[in-house]
Amino acid sequence: MTVQGKKNVLLLTTLYAAAFVAGFNENLVNMALMSIMGEYGIDSVTAQWLVTGYMIVSTVVVSCMAFLYQRVKLRTLFLIAAVLSLVGSALGLVAGSFAMLMAARLIQAVGTGIFIPTMMNTILAVTPKNRLGTFMSIGGCVITFGPAFAPVVCGAMVTAFGWHSIFIIPTVAMVMLIGCCFAFVRNLENAPAKLDAPSVALSALGLTAFVYGASEVTTNVLFAVGVLAVAAAAIAAFAWRQFHCEHPLIELSPLKNVRFVLPLLLVMMAMMTTFSMSVLLPLYFEGALGMTALLAGVVMLAPVLTNAFATLFGGRVMDKRGEWPLLPAGFACIVAGLVLMVALSATMSLPGVFAGSVLVYVGVGLVLSPSQTAGLKSLPPRQNPFGVTLMTTCLQIAACIGPSLFVGIMNSAQAGALSGGTELAASTALGFSSALLVAAAIAVVGLIVAFLFARPGAQAKAARTVDGAMTQQGVAPESA
Repeated sequence: MTVQGKKNVLLLTTLYAAAFVAGFNENLVNMALMSIMGEYGIDSVTAQWLVTGYMIVSTVVVSCMAFLYQRVKLRTLFLIAAVLSLVGSALGLVAGSFAMLMAARLIQAVGTGIFIPTMMNTILAVTPKNRLGTFMSIGGCVITFGPAFAPVVCGAMVTAFGWHSIFIIPTVAMVMLIGCCFAFVRNLENAPAKLDAPSVALSALGLTAFVYGASEVTTNVLFAVGVLAVAAAAIAAFAWRQFHCEHPLIELSPLKNVRFVLPLLLVMMAMMTTFSMSVLLPLYFEGALGMTALLAGVVMLAPVLTNAFATLFGGRVMDKRGEWPLLPAGFACIVAGLVLMVALSATMSLPGVFAGSVLVYVGVGLVLSPSQTAGLKSLPPRQNPFGVTLMTTCLQIAACIGPSLFVGIMNSAQAGALSGGTELAASTALGFSSALLVAAAIAVVGLIVAFLFARPGAQAKAARTVDGAMTQQGVAPESA
């Protein structure tokens, strides 16, 4: 291996480690939600904002990453993310109120919003095209391993030491990553860029209103419709501004490429599923089955680890065989797993719910990173930063929408069952089943889109279209 190759390995290893911690932080409080609800006397809808609020801030930061990655030197950008994550983690460790805990999560979120797209952009910058699927799948795998270990590690710490202790791990990890930053992170080429502040404000308003409206739609329909209308107006204004301002926050030109848009939809549907499961399953295991946080984390470890290995397998298959039949098979697993859980969760069947969750997580592993690779490889190199920003922004948006929507459905169905005289455990199981029924319907849509995108002949047709367009412009196709 050349000296440059070794430097790239050390650089990517540091970025992979940061992405691992970012994934860990995303699910950091999931196993502690029941304890936090009990300590502060709040319901599940309020508590889940520790997850959803985190994802909203992270998403707004991600939407700025095309600017930040081009304008700020890589080492400086990494250091800013690590220091903010350290501050948020330390604040969570000593948080004495729900408001202080919420503030800690929001500060942490800025680091996550920087770490993951920085990793993806750097992979695109230093990795050969013919190995892109493998390196992207490794990136997807380390992000998945974070949530895989978070439930069992945090569940054990909540059970043994109380929920505050979960912030010790990211605090120590960030101190170590700051040291690695100075040792292994080097600066890559930068380009001039400007930040459009109105676009940032519109994106934050639109996303926050959309997620809040989605969380309220099952309890206050008229209010939710009004909030969603505000969200739609803000999103429309944001999109209009991107096409008309001199320095758009997000370059939307990749959205004109259908071979990018369809994988983008698949990424969003897969992310909605996996991130919602990471919130719903602990609520079901602890609320319906009466498990401790530790035992619930141990049960969740196996499905999430299978997701990590499925992610690696999916990346290798993507490099060797492409999208068919990988993507449809992945969504078929997701649909089958969700249907199984819908059928058996109300009966308090732990084996049935466990088997269904394994199927879902395997399916997501086969879909998530390969879909990202399929979309990004369809773009010309100059659009790579914009494609990464769009992909990661939409991924984060899905992670915001999923928990708020499905926890809202679960909470509404649970409240209805409780008012009808159903006991707490059974009503929690009924709410869980209702939420997963909606998730299964969304997964069916994903299966249809995956088939249309990946079916035999679709790639050849797209290639002929591109070649024809290039020929009309007087440019020789690559195959010529």
